[in-house]
Amino acid sequence: MRKSILFISALLILSACGNSQQKQEKTDTADSPTVDSTNCETQPATPSYHFEYQLVKGDDGDFQSIVVKGYLDEQNCTFECRHDLVASVSEESAADTQWINDTEDINFDGHPDLQIFLWHTVVGQVIKSYAAYIMTPQHQFEEVKQWIDLCNPEIHPDIKTVTANYRSDINERTFDTYQWTTDNTLELIDTRKEPLFKE
Repeated sequence: MRKSILFISALLILSACGNSQQKQEKTDTADSPTVDSTNCETQPATPSYHFEYQLVKGDDGDFQSIVVKGYLDEQNCTFECRHDLVASVSEESAADTQWINDTEDINFDGHPDLQIFLWHTVVGQVIKSYAAYIMTPQHQFEEVKQWIDLCNPEIHPDIKTVTANYRSDINERTFDTYQWTTDNTLELIDTRKEPLFKE
């Protein structure tokens, strides 16, 4: 009888010790920090530029060129360029014109680029001309020299192409389609012609 009592007591003691150890393990697990490996890598933030422009007058009193400066803060000017306008612009016309577009991603790499309006000419149709600078992976601006030769450039992010259109004959309009190459130049991939006045 005494041996039975001792045996049962021993079992109760062992059971209590086991429960205590399990509770301690659960507590240790709950207190351990959780590491989310999916958020370990962070991408460098794209610098936020703001741009200012100044129109420069010629001898005739009309504006002949444009100077654009880019700032990372109020005093740190890290970008500057100057372009001649394609035609003289009066003060009245210049006041109602959007000269800077710094929100569109023209080469579809996820970074906003810079377009500068250089005015328009009328040769059978209105032809708008722009200078363009793309933001490089080093967050610097690099000029796309081909852009100034595009007539009325249009950007198509859904299919990652750029088109230009111009009047190529008395009753004909031409549409040129471009794609970007790996070295950030434009490659002509298609040309089509459409009647200017459809019957």
